[in-house]
Amino acid sequence: MDATEYPYAISDIAHRVAELLGPRWGSEAGSWGVTGKIHTPHGDTLVIGIDYEDDLYVNGPTSLEPVYLESETAPQTPEELTTLAKVVASIVREIA
Repeated sequence: MDATEYPYAISDIAHRVAELLGPRWGSEAGSWGVTGKIHTPHGDTLVIGIDYEDDLYVNGPTSLEPVYLESETAPQTPEELTTLAKVVASIVREIA
């Protein structure tokens, strides 16, 4: 069985986003790594995950609706992970 179809978990994206946002930001894996939590310097938590239609989403601490990244695909390389994390980081800055 080859486990490299998806070499990065959603939590890996969260960790990379927190790194890009700076040392006062944190992250952790959600259950089974299928969600990721990003912690702001003020103690708020944002969640990233995949919805039932396979769309990546970011949900902020006061968001009524998640922000969907419908055109994004799962990263396959470290470069793609960083590119996606930059997009997510931009959204996190806006809604955090």
